[in-house]
Amino acid sequence: MSATIRDVAQRAGVSPSTVSKALNESGAVSEETMKKIKQAAVQLGYRPNARARNFATKSTYQIAFLADFPFDAAFVNPHIFEIMRGVGHTLNKNGYQMTIRHITSKDATAFVDETWQQRMADGFVLHASVMSKKLSSIISREKIPHIVIGKPNFDNRLCWIDTDNGLSGEMAARHLAQMGYREIAFVGGRADDMTSWRRLQGVRQGLSESGIELMHDHVLQSQSTLADGVRAAKKLLKLKPRPDAVICANNPIALGLMQALMAKGVQIPRDMALIAFDSYPFSMFTEPQMTVVDVNMYEMGQEAGRLVLKKLKHPGTQIQTYITTPELILRGTTKDKNAK
Repeated sequence: MSATIRDVAQRAGVSPSTVSKALNESGAVSEETMKKIKQAAVQLGYRPNARARNFATKSTYQIAFLADFPFDAAFVNPHIFEIMRGVGHTLNKNGYQMTIRHITSKDATAFVDETWQQRMADGFVLHASVMSKKLSSIISREKIPHIVIGKPNFDNRLCWIDTDNGLSGEMAARHLAQMGYREIAFVGGRADDMTSWRRLQGVRQGLSESGIELMHDHVLQSQSTLADGVRAAKKLLKLKPRPDAVICANNPIALGLMQALMAKGVQIPRDMALIAFDSYPFSMFTEPQMTVVDVNMYEMGQEAGRLVLKKLKHPGTQIQTYITTPELILRGTTKDKNAK
């Protein structure tokens, strides 16, 4: 049977409350008494109960990061790892640890509720992929310190930050229009992929400013994989009129599409230009290199870490904002058609 706090108290000749104060460093205990208590704890092999300690100190110095990762996240959604790296760096710098949990939106509500009630984390960084109205309600009711990465697709009082995906779409569309492209297609993600959807709305807005209509049959949905890019290329080549440029929602789609087009003898950008979003993981390793609209996701993660710590200190803080500015990186998959 494992030793208890009472066993340590008896061995050290003090009260259980004094043992608790000494081991949690939460009260005035003399150096001599502290030494006796620690020696007793070592002799008895006593390990403080983490849950009880957390209740006593009211702090775990743990922040839980929750996201719903696809099985091939490294290729389909690689920016999630840059976000986590940024969050972790900020938390570690401030004496906190980050625990990562892969979880679905269906299971996230119960997990957050239980973790919070048991005081196993001081706060949460939540990817929008795990959010639901039910989870939002619990966070608001319990006043749980949190930051959501990605604007939830429902009305809420949550604290969230996001990239301006609409602006990213506008920038891609404006670039193509300025380069003289007129028959433009868009290959996006699933219908419920809000990042892809917001980029599409931005593309429509950017093209309309130049009097260009994005035709209904020029908008394709996919699962955001390399194979989907290959399938999209086959569909694009059958369209009448055939697109002279295509905007891809992510790198995997763009890579698959490029490979399939080039296998059919389509030269990029002479026959068809291409622009994608995010500068990784493939955009710099294709031939030609991809023109992209990029956002620094590492910096976004750092900001998320800073804001969740701010919520711990100032629970009343309300944050709902776009924080990163997209950047157009010109490479080899677009060219100026107006140039003579």
